[in-house]
Amino acid sequence: MIDRMLLRCLPFVLAMTAVAGTASAQTMEFACPPPGTTFVFDSGANIVARGQEGMDCRMEIVGGKPFKVRGLLFDNPAADGSDKSAFIEALKPERLWPLAVGKKIEATYSVGGRSWKYILTVARYEKRMGPDNALFDAFVVEMNEQGDKGERSVSRWWISPVEKYALRFDWSNGAGGANRAVVTSVKH
Repeated sequence: MIDRMLLRCLPFVLAMTAVAGTASAQTMEFACPPPGTTFVFDSGANIVARGQEGMDCRMEIVGGKPFKVRGLLFDNPAADGSDKSAFIEALKPERLWPLAVGKKIEATYSVGGRSWKYILTVARYEKRMGPDNALFDAFVVEMNEQGDKGERSVSRWWISPVEKYALRFDWSNGAGGANRAVVTSVKH
């Protein structure tokens, strides 16, 4: 009896699963986190959202200086204080918005007689363990970088449609370098 019930319900369950999966991964319009939202990172850094100016989110490191994040991807000035305006202008990450799986942009950046090619792709939509050990939905943005001397690196951002921020960032290169930043807590 139970087997027959399950068999009768199976088409409905499969249909609902397909619809739910499609609906949750449609698109994400650009928006910054509400002012006052604080992101606590695994490094101990606390970053507070301060507002939005076009495609830039105004942010501030607690105890540090303000900065902007273009398209939820690139900060300026960078953590090391360097001005990334020319780099951001070359990549134009705002072209990736609204986020949708499969969307891709390409760019070239040149400085000091060197050049790099970039491919940014919204690779997938997935659930990931995140702040406060809870699952969160995220668009995964991947950036492949190739330098004119054969250098390669890959960066990934997990952007939460709910928090309107990258809750995880991973970077690695062909020389064995790697780095990451993980949000461990969000305070509203």
